[in-house]
Amino acid sequence: MINTWKAIPRRLGKPLVVARRKSGPLMGIPVILAVGAFGAWGMVEGWDRNDPGDMPALASCVLAALRVMWRAVVRSRVDVYADGLSVVGFWSRYWVPGAAIRRIDPEDGMTITTTAGDVIPVFVFSGSMLDRGQAAAGARQMRRAKPARPSPPDKAPAVLRSPNWTWADLLLVPLPVLELLAMTGIYGTWN
Repeated sequence: MINTWKAIPRRLGKPLVVARRKSGPLMGIPVILAVGAFGAWGMVEGWDRNDPGDMPALASCVLAALRVMWRAVVRSRVDVYADGLSVVGFWSRYWVPGAAIRRIDPEDGMTITTTAGDVIPVFVFSGSMLDRGQAAAGARQMRRAKPARPSPPDKAPAVLRSPNWTWADLLLVPLPVLELLAMTGIYGTWN
């Protein structure tokens, strides 16, 4: 059973392998840079032409979009250790001990099935043409942490799950705050 929202201690040492999709950094980073540059250009060009409150709202939209794209495309990965897997997803992080892994299935989106019957989605691999064959290769790398014989369900160590928040996620905060202030009439009443 997955213990939800437990703190996952930082692992000492480097992982054996870091499994991630190739197309994420290859295509994601240039797109993120282009959106950031276009947003900055829009801020400079529109500063004098729009209401004063529109530009902070645009800036918060651009910053939130950049952070969500980073999380979705570049950040997700699987760190393979000798004794388990650290799965970094879109909003959460899992620690899956090797003894708790029953099956790693690369078909139709990668999933890890534990001995307790829990299914953990692995957000890392996609079905794009650039990633063809990467899911199977990633599953082979992830199987390095799986023992030859998994533990029985009653003796398997618990899978830990925690929120995957970093300080950069504070970029997501201004947009809903500005929206709430605009809906209540506190912000945006300069006309």
